[in-house]
Amino acid sequence: MAFLSWREDYRVGVEHIDEEHRGLFELINEFHDRHRGGADPKDLAKVLNDLVQYAEEHFRHEEQTMLENEYPAHAAHCRMHEELYLAIFRLSEELAADSSSMTMDTHSFLRNWLVSHILTHDLQFADYLALRAETARREQENRRASETPEDEG
Repeated sequence: MAFLSWREDYRVGVEHIDEEHRGLFELINEFHDRHRGGADPKDLAKVLNDLVQYAEEHFRHEEQTMLENEYPAHAAHCRMHEELYLAIFRLSEELAADSSSMTMDTHSFLRNWLVSHILTHDLQFADYLALRAETARREQENRRASETPEDEG
């Protein structure tokens, strides 16, 4: 069984964001599996470095999508991403300096920051997008209704 399993209730509803979230899950699982399998510390450092780079790229994509959709909490979400990125970068640096400091707490941290961020903050963005789409749909229906000539008869 995977250390971290993707569930449909993690879906934000923006395909490229959901795909990147699944990619983050895969990298965390790869890190976990290699650590549990006794991989060389340099190999683990490479996987963690890949995770840092992938997270940074994902955050940029997610932030751009939020900006394009005029998400009101965009700035706060960006600050959260920066904090998450710095935390995982520091972890990567610490483990590169001392691989013996890698414990199951490291794995728990990785799982918790990803899952709690998605469930708490990214799903708020999903709710915003759903509300925005529903509002646009209603406005379009109202426009159509006002443009339809009434029966005169």
